[in-house]
Order: sequence, then structure tokens, then C-alpha cells
Amino acid sequence: MPLCSLALALSLCVPYQDDSTMKDYEPEWASLDRHETPAWFSEAKFGIFIHWGVYSVPSFCDTSTYSEWYQWWYDTNSHGGKVRDFHHANYGEDFEYREFAPAFRAELWNPDEWAEIFKRSGAKYMVLTSKHHDGFCLWPNEKASEVRGYPWNAMEVGPKRDLIADLFEACRNHGVRPGLYYSFMEWHNPLYDEDKPRYVDEVMIPQIKEIIENYEPDVFWPDGEWDHPDELWKSREILEWIYENSPNEEIVVNDRWGKGLRGQTGDFSTTEYGSLGNSSGMGMRKARPFEECRGIGHSFAFNRAEGYDIYSSRTECVRMLIDLVSKGGNLLLDIGPTADGRIPVIMVDRLLAIGRWLDVNGEAIHGTTAGPEGGMFDWGRSTLKGDALYLHVFDWPEDDVLVVDGLVTPIGSARMLGDRKSDRVLPIDGNRIDLDGLHPYPHATVLRLELEGEPIFDRSIRPDENGMVRLAAGSAEIEGPSLKLERYESSDGSMPENLGYWNNASATASWQAHLQPGRNYEILIDHACADGEEGGTLELRIGDTILTVVIDEPTGGWSSFTERMIGTVTGPEEGLVTITARASSVDGGGLMNLRSIVLSPKD
Repeated sequence: MPLCSLALALSLCVPYQDDSTMKDYEPEWASLDRHETPAWFSEAKFGIFIHWGVYSVPSFCDTSTYSEWYQWWYDTNSHGGKVRDFHHANYGEDFEYREFAPAFRAELWNPDEWAEIFKRSGAKYMVLTSKHHDGFCLWPNEKASEVRGYPWNAMEVGPKRDLIADLFEACRNHGVRPGLYYSFMEWHNPLYDEDKPRYVDEVMIPQIKEIIENYEPDVFWPDGEWDHPDELWKSREILEWIYENSPNEEIVVNDRWGKGLRGQTGDFSTTEYGSLGNSSGMGMRKARPFEECRGIGHSFAFNRAEGYDIYSSRTECVRMLIDLVSKGGNLLLDIGPTADGRIPVIMVDRLLAIGRWLDVNGEAIHGTTAGPEGGMFDWGRSTLKGDALYLHVFDWPEDDVLVVDGLVTPIGSARMLGDRKSDRVLPIDGNRIDLDGLHPYPHATVLRLELEGEPIFDRSIRPDENGMVRLAAGSAEIEGPSLKLERYESSDGSMPENLGYWNNASATASWQAHLQPGRNYEILIDHACADGEEGGTLELRIGDTILTVVIDEPTGGWSSFTERMIGTVTGPEEGLVTITARASSVDGGGLMNLRSIVLSPKD
């Protein structure tokens, strides 16, 4: 039964410039790309992902992976046979995966309680797994059972109720926009195995149309697309139908529509634990929003093998949200409920911690845009809303003076959100803010700066007192797939940063730096390379000069760093120069991990 209501009709939406034109699409990517991403999605910033299904009964796998893949890990005997051994020891060798379905009963489930937790967390939307790769449907879809020859939906077996309808009603009552995940592929579906085009026509497309027409989701989140091109899935035809026929005109869809298409299609791009994945090296379109999905633990579905230390702390969860928003993205933070319908207490704790922080600091998250210059500072992150620059301070300065490095625009005033003296204006000296008398707020302290105009930054790197120019990993502008900034705790307790996952030739790291014209510099890299991964080639472009260096020797591991002199360069006449590094070739899992590049004057 459709769940559309007057509240939906009255909700905020982005008016279409020409409705007749905007809803007239062709099943071609160039035409479908005309669809504008509704503004609500970029403004929301925070959503809840929910992996819940038959796999929630065994809820077990190796802690390096995802328990919703239980059936696959069993079939393939992966991770040293961990799932298969567990299954045989606890359920028996003759017990089939489908026999878990009656135990997925949701007998303790209270959808209103879930929705209230989501609201209290500060999340603006949620995405529920309507059907994962095992094919089990959380709504009364008869085709799912018919094609397999046994009950395979939540109305016929297990909960004996329409889980989507009940949760959607509760979420809408609490002001949380509901969305649906849907897997294209299916395991153990005889029609999918024997005749994929028939499966697409007779199962997949009818199911997609059914859930969009009946439940009117705000988000449609396909997945399981990676093995086949969009032509097999008929993705363009499906997307044309959604854009033209969805009862919910504010629906947003992701980028998972076929092999190699992530980052290139849909209304928003998706990363997963920092990786775009399956993008054929094309990277992510800057013109579209992006959303990062990840768990509070590592697995998306509940994994009983995960211990306390695997779960992100309250502070890590809050800072995860801040970091993504500072880069212009959304966080889709996953929970894995138990088979009886409870959200594990540790997950509730983390969600409510985020909510308490947002109660005070939410204006610095919701409705903001990415912070200037990538939003990153040594001490934290930044976000922007109009002329208000929000500084998210992770590391409180020892001398109680915060330096907004590179800020050129004058600061009109500075206040701390959550300060008991709400009218207190902080002393300012140029781009230095005096925090004396304040105390750090839990997880992250937010300062609101009212600027006297558009924020302008000069973050170019200048020589130190010895003339050395140090290009740190954390100050690089990163472009392209895979390459990312990593931060790990070292043996001495410090948290050094490095550029890692450098496995794609189109990924680059760049810096703006000042070199003395005509002066000669030696170039050193502080890098790490694991045994057997050597052989890749680094291309370093310094203005018009290009150096090519083979990373021909391992350093003893990805975390074993050493310095190496790779060449020399003469400072160009203009002084300010762009320095860009890329992996022109990779002969293994990655070029190297890079902590810094140092240009040291020879004379």
C-alpha cells in the first residue's frame, strides 16, 4: 500500500525549471545525466544504513569482511574455511542457508523505537536493505518465492510482516526520510544462474518498480552490479522509468548501475570505506555529491565475532562525519540489527553520541558545503555556510591560540558553539584566535567565524628557516581513484600521515610551493614499499620539469619508511610552482606509501 501522505506533498523540494522537459528522458546516459540531484540530499549530510535479513541469524564471518556475505563465504570456503567450519560445527553439514529464514523472526522489533533512535542521532535519512545478494525480500514479493520454489520473503516466512512498510511509516512519523537498498545480483537463484536476461525482465525490473511505486522511497540505492555491464541490467531503461514515473519526485539514486560505472552515473557517487571501487579508473564526477558508506564495526550486517576494539569510538564516529562533510560529502553510517530486531547497544550508543554532538554543533554540519581548500587543517577540519566559516577543532592548541593557517579574508568575529556564555566574542589577532578560558567540547570543538567577505586562503608551502620546502602528505590535494590519506598510530604514540592505495595512474597528489628562482634543490622522498610490490614508476612534475623514478627497492613493508634522494631541480623564475606526483605505472598492489617530499637547497 502506498505510504504517500500530505506531509510528503508539503515537504521542501527543489522546483524543476521545466517539468515537462525535466521528466522527458531518453535511455541514454547523456540524457539521464540531466536529472538534477534534489537539494535535500546534499543538505542532509548524515544517513543511517541498515543491513538486516536472513544473514542476521548466523551473524558470523571473519572480522576482516562482511557477515551479510555468509552464504558466499560458505560456498567458496573463503578465509581459511572459517564460515564453513563454523556452520558445520553449529548447524550441521546438511543444514542449508535457506533454513535460517524461519529463525529471522524479528520478534523484539519495534520500528518506532528504531526511527526515534535515528531521529535522536541527527540522521536525516536512512537506507534499508530491501533485498541483499541472497535474494530474500523484506516485503511481500511473491516472485522471490516462486522462482526458488520455497518461501523467500518476510511476509511468508520469518517475521510474517511487511518490514519495509512498517519501518517507512515509523521513519516518516519521526521526520526521517526513508530509502531502499536493492541488489541486482542473487545467489542461489536458478533463473539468475541459468538465464540472466530473463531474470532481469521477470524478477529484477518488476521488483524495482514494485518497491518504488508502493513505498515511494526518498533514496534508491542499487548494488551488486559490478560483474556485468549496464546493458545486461537494462540500467538506463530502469533509470529512465524512475525519473519519469517515481511517485516521489525528490527521489535520489546512486551510481551503482553497471560494471565500471561508479562515480560516473546517477545523482550521487558512493565510496565504501574510502574506496570508490569499480569505476574503471575514471574517478568521481565533481559536479555530483558523494556519500561514504561504512559500518560502526567493520561488517555491515551484525557480526558476532567482532569484539569491542573493532567498533569505532564515539569520537571516531563524530569525526568521521565531520571529515566527510568538510570534503563535501555525506556519511551513510551502517548498523547491523540482530535477527530478533534489536539494534546492538554499542551501535545505539554511537548513534546517540553523534546526536548529542549535533544538538549543539549541527549548524556546522547540516546545510553546509565543503570547507575551503579541502576543509583540512593540521588541528582539524572546516565547513562553510555563507560567510560563516566553521572550524572543527580536533586537537586543542597547547598555548590556547588557534592559527587558521593561510586565511587571507579578515575575521569579523569568532564564537564557540556550545559556549555557556553564548554572547562571548573571542579575541582575534589576524588569523590567530585566542581560546583562553574555553574548554574543549567532547569529540570536536566548533568555532563559528564570521568573515568579512568570501573566504580566501593561501595555503602554498614556503621554505623554512633553512630554505627547505617540505611537502607533507596531509597537505596534498588528492585527485582521482583509490589514492587516499592514511593515518595510523606509530610505536611512539604519534599519528603520522601518508598517502596510500596509490594503485591507479590517473590518481595524483599536488602541492603549491615557493622555490627560490635559480636555486638548486635535492629532492628526497620519505616512502615505504612492501616486499614484492616494487617496480612501479613515480612521475614528479615540478613546473615544467618532469622527473621519472622507478621505485625499485622494497623498504621492508608498507609501514617501514625510509628516505631516498631521487634527483635535483632548479627553482623556476616564477617562484610559486605546482608540484604534482602520480604513479605512471604500478607493478603490484601499489606504487608506495608516501609521507613527504622534501626539496633541500644544495648551496
